[in-house]
Amino acid sequence: MALIPSGLKNEIRFKFAEIRNEVSRPIFVYSAPQKADCPNCITDHTGASTGIFDVSFVAPVVIFGQTISPQSFSRIRCPVCKGVGILEHEVSTPIKAIVRWNPPSEMSNGEMIATPAGLEGKNVARIKASKCYYGTIRDSTKIVVDGVVCKLHLPPVLRGVGMTDVMAIAYLVAVEVGPSVREG
Repeated sequence: MALIPSGLKNEIRFKFAEIRNEVSRPIFVYSAPQKADCPNCITDHTGASTGIFDVSFVAPVVIFGQTISPQSFSRIRCPVCKGVGILEHEVSTPIKAIVRWNPPSEMSNGEMIATPAGLEGKNVARIKASKCYYGTIRDSTKIVVDGVVCKLHLPPVLRGVGMTDVMAIAYLVAVEVGPSVREG
């Protein structure tokens, strides 16, 4: 015998989704950058550019959605990879999440940190996103919330009301200066 009729379960599930969409805002989750060898220059055994133009590179190629044409050079530094030998492409995934800065928890219990400018509080953010983003959040290199660059403090956890509205919850710590973060 079911305690809650199935029609009411569906209505509860719909209301949870509606509330989550109303209070969610976009955040950007960055994965490890993709890398490719520079086609414009010759690299050594370590993968670094030798500063010599690769004469076998004659036709344009598309790498990470950008067309790269041969650019001969006589100086030490390749104009395509800037002398690094590899091309990197940072991948970001925009997701919608419920964000709360400095939530009441053991992570932000009023602890103050001494800095050269004086005492300041920890900037901690708690995000709640759809459970389908669990792996994306777990494997992130950085997460940008409200213009503030954050790092994952602990791996995310899955929590919910029964099995009705399971979400990935993660705590982040601000690592770069950004806009003001207030309680909210």
